[in-house]
Amino acid sequence: MPLIQLIKENGIRWGVVCLSLVFTLSLTLYQIVSAPYDTSSFIKRLDYLFYDWRYNLLLDENRFERAEANIVIVDIDEESLKVEGRWPWSREKLATMVDRLAEAGAVVIGFDVLMAEPQINPTEELQRKARAIGRPDVAEALNTFKDETAYDEILARSFENVDVLLPFLFHDTDTIAVGQLPNPVASIDPSDAQNILTVDAYGYTASVPLLQEASVGGGFIVPTIDGDGVLRRAPLVQRYGNDLYPALSLAMGLSYYLLDSIELELEVFRKNLLAVKGFQFADKNIITDFRGGVLVPYLGGERQYPYIPATDVLNNNVEPGTFKNALVLVGTSSVGLADLRSTPVGTQYPGVEVHANLLNSLLVGEFPYDWEYANEFTALVLFILGLLFTLFSNRFGPFALLLATLTLLASLLTFNLYFWLEQNASLPLASSILLTLGLGAIHLLEGFLSERMAKQHVTSVFGQYVPSEHISHMLEAPDKYGFEGETRDMTVLFSDIRSFTTISENLSATELKDLLNRYFTPITESIFNHQGTIDKYVGDMVMAFWGAPLDDEDHAEHALAAAVDMLEVLKKLNPELAALGYPEIKVGIGLNSGQMNVGDMGSNFRKAYTVLGDAVNLGSRLESLTKYYFADILVGPETKAQCHSWAFRLVDKIQVKGKLNAVDVYEPIVPIDQLTESWTSELQKHDHAWQAYLAKDWHKANTLFSELAQSSQRPHLYKVLLERITGLASQTLPDNWEGTFIHENK
Repeated sequence: MPLIQLIKENGIRWGVVCLSLVFTLSLTLYQIVSAPYDTSSFIKRLDYLFYDWRYNLLLDENRFERAEANIVIVDIDEESLKVEGRWPWSREKLATMVDRLAEAGAVVIGFDVLMAEPQINPTEELQRKARAIGRPDVAEALNTFKDETAYDEILARSFENVDVLLPFLFHDTDTIAVGQLPNPVASIDPSDAQNILTVDAYGYTASVPLLQEASVGGGFIVPTIDGDGVLRRAPLVQRYGNDLYPALSLAMGLSYYLLDSIELELEVFRKNLLAVKGFQFADKNIITDFRGGVLVPYLGGERQYPYIPATDVLNNNVEPGTFKNALVLVGTSSVGLADLRSTPVGTQYPGVEVHANLLNSLLVGEFPYDWEYANEFTALVLFILGLLFTLFSNRFGPFALLLATLTLLASLLTFNLYFWLEQNASLPLASSILLTLGLGAIHLLEGFLSERMAKQHVTSVFGQYVPSEHISHMLEAPDKYGFEGETRDMTVLFSDIRSFTTISENLSATELKDLLNRYFTPITESIFNHQGTIDKYVGDMVMAFWGAPLDDEDHAEHALAAAVDMLEVLKKLNPELAALGYPEIKVGIGLNSGQMNVGDMGSNFRKAYTVLGDAVNLGSRLESLTKYYFADILVGPETKAQCHSWAFRLVDKIQVKGKLNAVDVYEPIVPIDQLTESWTSELQKHDHAWQAYLAKDWHKANTLFSELAQSSQRPHLYKVLLERITGLASQTLPDNWEGTFIHENK
């Protein structure tokens, strides 16, 4: 009993003091040592949430200044794709667009769509075929028409009437160097090359040389995604070799002011390192972070700038004066072209408008920024707050301590909001909030500990009568199945009707509605029957996921079973549709597994329980690639690894647009217990052919794939690979070539 009494009187206090000091020092050290480089910890993710909350809380039409310049977005939207045809469009059509914009008064045009491959001249292709069949007279007769179909040259000539900027992508691997880079905007002294902190690139995918040389320049279009998948900041310059290249927005601003370069401002950053402090842009001093990046100054939700459908431009259906002295960004808001970003102001935000916001602030000359001493200042605040709490908290009663904690929280929030609103400076907030709440809770716990011990005693006494585990489980259930954001290992499914535009054009609105209802109902039932969650319907697209809100250890297996069942449903549904006079429905399905952010996301006006992340984006890309590989279902490597009961065929090793790393893509064949001898033999031969392909043994690979194309039950994949081998055999590939095929289109 004396020992218990001693603990009650002294031990609790010293324990609270030690815990308080450890908590304070841990957060202080984190803020100094880890915070500058942290991208995905709990504290950083909490800071991301505070940033978004603060951004939207103080966002109104006057929050950020609008430039006097006329910034207009030409949108390759769903309507334009429906009218003009699927993407990519012919360069002739793009040339018409450029001509129309120049005639309407545009002064600068920036493309947010990549043109890394030349367009084949159809006349030259006809000439080649004519010669191949022994008709040189036909080939000669077509010579006079060849220039009329040289669409790359036609597009290049259209650049003569207006300043055009073309986009390019940077990569972190030196094995990719496609197209031609524009001129840099600054160069680094070789003697300083090893000491300057910048965002470095080692490879690129740029426009074809003919187009790049005809343009006035270009800029990179890859954004910087934070650890939670949200786009809050963007680099304005990136380094390749000893040169710095501009973002598309910066390149457009330079062209607008008739400038070719910027003047970097450098400062010493820890010992011998030099950091970018900012740069001179026209008569403006642009402040950046130490790698040349800025916070994206979103003016509000999407469509803060005029959006003109691309089809209206092509058909001269635009109000006069719309493009007078305009800086025009050509991009897309189409869901199918997958250039929608998760941002603080919206989860489906067009990427082209991100460039518009950056361009607007460049012309204004002011960006919100991360204060360079923010982490050191926050660490000092944390240390002082921790000492004050530890020294004086036991002098207050529970109510007074609660009031002091709430007052301190309000003060921290007010101070943080003031700096953001008045100085455009972003200060971290999560550590301060965590420290205040944590210490407040610890010291409140100290005051209520005696009462708590009494309650524990009562619980121990009556526990023999009341099953506490059952009560605890009931209390925890609401949190387990809540809608708050979290990261989980999940599987996502994307399914899209092929040639839906053609189908919709041949049906009335009522018929189209009836067709989709007849399709979505059994498809949804398949997903539900296999424990899936419907995310959304977008036009003819279905998105679903497994692993939330209910835990599902076999989410990949269930998702694949649902996908296979969906195909079986279509086999039964199509005869019914045919009897009603409707066209046959075929779908492509993409599956991918991995870490995903899931939760109730959106704005104050509308939210949706959905998933975000790179694994989700890859699932969408796989769906769009099913048509290219003539496959009904494509899955990512994580899905394949978790589906142990299925046999798969390796389809390709790909790098999709906007991604830096290559991934293996697979096609499910049959459950392993249904694997026939013919399929077993084919899969073995397929593996041998693929190894020959990776070894660049083109003759062997061609022979094996040709045999497979003749004998396979699903031969279309081999025809794709055989066509590719024909092209690769004539190229000189690097020694470290790994067989990766780059898909430039989304």
